[in-house]
Formats: sequence, C-alpha cells, structure tokens
Amino acid sequence: MLLGLRTKLSNRRAAKALARKKSATVNASIEQLIDGIDPNMRLVIGYKKKLIEAVETALDYIDRLVEEIPGPIEINKKAFGADPLVNAFFATASDIQKTFSQSDALRKFFEDSMNVNIDDAYALMCLEKKEHSGFGMELEGDFIKKDVPQVYVNFFAHNVLSPAATEREVRTSLKQCIFDALITHTFECVMAKHARERGSDEYRKMLDRRYKANQAWGQELTDLILSIRADTIAGNGSTQKITSNKQGVESSTGYIETPGDHLEQVRNILAHPEKMIRLNHVSLNLTRMGVKVEDNSTQSSSKIELAELGINDTWRRIIAIVKYPRNEMLEKTDFFTNTTSTHRD
Repeated sequence: MLLGLRTKLSNRRAAKALARKKSATVNASIEQLIDGIDPNMRLVIGYKKKLIEAVETALDYIDRLVEEIPGPIEINKKAFGADPLVNAFFATASDIQKTFSQSDALRKFFEDSMNVNIDDAYALMCLEKKEHSGFGMELEGDFIKKDVPQVYVNFFAHNVLSPAATEREVRTSLKQCIFDALITHTFECVMAKHARERGSDEYRKMLDRRYKANQAWGQELTDLILSIRADTIAGNGSTQKITSNKQGVESSTGYIETPGDHLEQVRNILAHPEKMIRLNHVSLNLTRMGVKVEDNSTQSSSKIELAELGINDTWRRIIAIVKYPRNEMLEKTDFFTNTTSTHRD
C-alpha cells in the first residue's frame, strides 16, 4: 500500500511538472507570436487568455506532425549501397561526403569544443524532388527493349540543417522552425490590410523587421523558408498591388483595424494550422538508376517512403531526420568550390 501511494505521488508530481513545462512553452510561444506580428496586441485586455487555446492547438498539431517524420536515417558510404532510400537521395557515395562536408552548420557542430567526443551528428535534411520523362532500356524476360518511355526521379538542392547530438534535439528545433513559419504566414495575413493602408514602403519595412527577427533566432530552416517566401513576394508584384489598392481600402471602408482585430484574426488562423502546414507521405518504387516503376513491374526496384513537408503552398521539400558520422567528413580544402550533381539521366 505504501509503495502504491509513493507511485501515485510520484506520478502526480511528474504530471504537474509536465503541465508547468507545457504552460511555460505556450506562454513563451504567445509572446513570440505577438512580437512577430503586432506588439500592440498586448494592449488588449486578457490577450494571453484569448490566444492560449489557439496556440495550444497549433503547437499540438506541429508536435504530431514532426513525430511522423521518419528517422533517424543513417547516411554514410556504406548505406549508399545497402539502403535504397539513401541510394535514391544521392547519385554517388562521393556526393554524400560532399553534401555533408560542405554544410557549414555540420562542420561548426563537429568543430565545437563541446562536441569533440561526439562521433555521429543528427540533423534535418531537406531536399527537392523532381520527376522528368525520358527514354531508356528495360528488361522484359530475356530480351532488352530500347527507347522505352520512363519517368526519372531526381533529388537535388540538399540542405543539412540544425545538427545536434540527439534526434530529439533535431525534432525540437524543427518544431520551433515550423511554428516560426506559421507566425510568418499569420503576420502576412493579418498585417497585409494594415500595410496597404500605409503604402508599400511600410509593408516592406514590416517584412524586413519580420525577417530580421527570424534571423536573430538562428533557425536555419526558418531562414530557408523565409528566403523562398521573400523571392515569391518579390516575384509576384505584391508591393505594386499594395500601392494600387491603397486608395480603395481607405475610401471603401474608412476603418482602421485595431490590435483587438488583429488578435482575433491571429486566433482564427492558429486554430486551424492544418490549412497552412501539411505533411504528405509519398511511396515510390525506384530502380537503382532512379526510374519510377509501377507495383506490378518486372523490373528490379525498391519501395521507398518519403515525407514531404508543405508550408502555405510556397515551400515544399522532402525532409528526413538523418545521422552522419564524423569520420566521413572531408578535410576543409578546395572541394568547397565543387558542385554536387545528384541527377540521374
């Protein structure tokens, strides 16, 4: 009976500690959210209470999503020949070494005096996938058929991000990056009308503050997402649209949004994070040459499972949690001037 009582007390203390930790995380996320969108929302009475449920919904959704990402996948020269997924990601074993050795983040991690005894680093790897049609050979029974229409799958633009000593640290960092991306999306949705009322110069200044804030947090994936988002904004003429709409917004409504309006919009967006962030699971049958084949094909192939993260239709990447050994890092020489080709034709 005494042992059972001690167990109950221990479980209760653990539950309370977990609740305090979650509460602290939610409160910190609310403050980060407000700093990244509109600090004036703090003027709204009870702003934390009004945001807490939506922020908890967003954080829980991101937690579940990140835990679905496969890994850790061991990536090294040996795995290139043994693991079909690693073989699909890279054209040659040498490309693996070049990709990881050229990662400034990974090199700094291994060079850090705190990590001298760490033999393997965990990291997030992001890469792009492209399919293109071509013609090749195919074995049918004892005969080789030529000029057969085929679909080739290539993986390129590899990025090795957020290296850490453990898989858990990498997943935690990824969760923070996705939440940062959600803040950026919310910022653009909520502040766009406000910016149009003040003109395109004000909008550009607001975007600049937003990007600098993310860079200060030191999140590599966030920087990657934001750089692509910035290119999209620059390319679609959004600043021109803002300028042309300025007259219409002011004359049609004559209403200036308040911090309370912004807070309500933020709450509505965060309550449905699945509308912006999605994780798709993709299955492919690939030959060693990167040719995609059907399930009933007679060609020798392997099934690979991919996780594709999409953020607001402007950023889409294949992502994986990976593990890479220190002893396969290349020396810091002129190989940095070389480019890595991961295309198969």
